[in-house]
Amino acid sequence: FGTPQYTLPVDDLGGFVPPSWQHGNQPVPDDLLPAMYLFELLPSADKPQTSITIHGVPYTATLGPSGMENDIYLFLQ
Repeated sequence: FGTPQYTLPVDDLGGFVPPSWQHGNQPVPDDLLPAMYLFELLPSADKPQTSITIHGVPYTATLGPSGMENDIYLFLQ
């Protein structure tokens, strides 16, 4: 039957940003990258944009100019 793959439900990633977080267009903080990876929300070449919510505010996450998975920017929707 194989190994089932489950994605954990996530409504808001606000618990993963640093206490100094301020809303706005910006690079993804280092604290947020592992959570985006865990919840399969990192943009990639196959999926260049993803949508996330931080403290109730919707964002679009996109790959930066380098195209690397650690070069991700957030833009307010």
